[in-house]
Amino acid sequence: MAFQKSLAGRAGEALLFSEFESSADVAIGAYRPIYYLGCKAAFTDAIKSAVDAVSPAGGTVLDLFAGTGAVAYRFADDRDVITVDVQEYSRVLCSAALRTAKLSSSLIDDICAQVQAEKSKALSWFAPMAAFEASAIFDAHYGNFDALIELLESPPLIAFEDKEQKLPHSNLGEAIKETISRLESTGLELSECTTISRNFGGVYFSFDQALSLDAMISVAHRIGRATQDTLIATALSTASSLVNTVGKHFAQPIQPRNKSGIVKPGLAKSVSRDRSLDALETYRAWLEKYSALPTRNRAHQAIRTDFAEALRLYGPQCSVVYADPPYTRDHYSRFYHVLETMCLRDNPKVSRVVKDGRSVISRGVYREDRHQSPFSIRSTAPKAFETLFKTARDLSLPVVLSYSPHEEGDGTHPRVVSMGNIIELAQKYYPHVEIDAIDGVTHNQLNRNGLKLKKREQAEVILKCFT
Repeated sequence: MAFQKSLAGRAGEALLFSEFESSADVAIGAYRPIYYLGCKAAFTDAIKSAVDAVSPAGGTVLDLFAGTGAVAYRFADDRDVITVDVQEYSRVLCSAALRTAKLSSSLIDDICAQVQAEKSKALSWFAPMAAFEASAIFDAHYGNFDALIELLESPPLIAFEDKEQKLPHSNLGEAIKETISRLESTGLELSECTTISRNFGGVYFSFDQALSLDAMISVAHRIGRATQDTLIATALSTASSLVNTVGKHFAQPIQPRNKSGIVKPGLAKSVSRDRSLDALETYRAWLEKYSALPTRNRAHQAIRTDFAEALRLYGPQCSVVYADPPYTRDHYSRFYHVLETMCLRDNPKVSRVVKDGRSVISRGVYREDRHQSPFSIRSTAPKAFETLFKTARDLSLPVVLSYSPHEEGDGTHPRVVSMGNIIELAQKYYPHVEIDAIDGVTHNQLNRNGLKLKKREQAEVILKCFT
């Protein structure tokens, strides 16, 4: 299944899947529903071979830290898979990959019509902001960047729930004031059906796109449980295609100026390119992609819980554990908070920073409760690995572990636990610990200096622990 094939030819689609096309090492059939740092799509054959080597009789795989489900998808034809992650967006993506709802062409047409109707209804509430944004982008193309910069540097609408947050004395301020007034008059200022638009409109997406994403999630919940995860996953993939950031991740909104305060070259072009993408067209393309995924007659499960609880509850019914824990503090902190809020549809407390002596909402609109794994904290990681190995060994389960080494000077964070330390911990519980290295694969890595993606050659290490 050519899940990540680019569909050049129709408006907007040339960019639709380009962010998922990495190196030739990624198999054409790889499952990659969102742009994901550290995605193992390029290594799924090697990981499957390692799992089959330590568990040759088959049986259920317990996939801890499942992320987007790329590895689980590779296992799914031959084994039952239980995916585990503490994040709801991961559970949704894995559920959609493993238990895809089949959507007929007529049902896809009906779903898209419902989304369009829902979005059109909501547009009247956000019309002042959508109109301001469109005008700002238009002016920027002709050299007047003032309105666009003001919009990009403004906090989201949720910031103005705080009465101490002053409205700017400008056309933007008037648009914000009128939009909030319309939401309050209809009782929608805290509504789950406006979650994305209030939190991320103008920040990560255009307001028009954010309204469409809200509509997609609303329709997914209305249609029913049988198709809900597939439709929400489709909205997440759509969001990943649309997002207006460097690198197509959610770590940081676009910065309109450089450190000297000068407008960045190509600002209008980059903003217009992403924010003019047709959300509904992108959504339809993803609906067709998900619907084309194979149907498997297996007892797959997608679970939201932590690794220790998963081992306790589901380990006894499994034959092997695959684990790809986060090794740096970046993994679970702020790259996927937008997707998590889309799934939860809540009104999360947003982290704050001190700026000019005032407490203000963080620029990235990060969830205050965003998860940080014990595996990504130097003081707790050794104990977390010990728990993983000990619990799996007590259950007589072999473990296959992925590890991406760090190289000095490569711009990435050092791993909080070294490969040598992990091997020592594994050897306390397993008499056989073997290492497979995969060389020459290009990874996307996040350089903290400016949060820019860079590519580098490095080996992927697979640890096999068995009796």
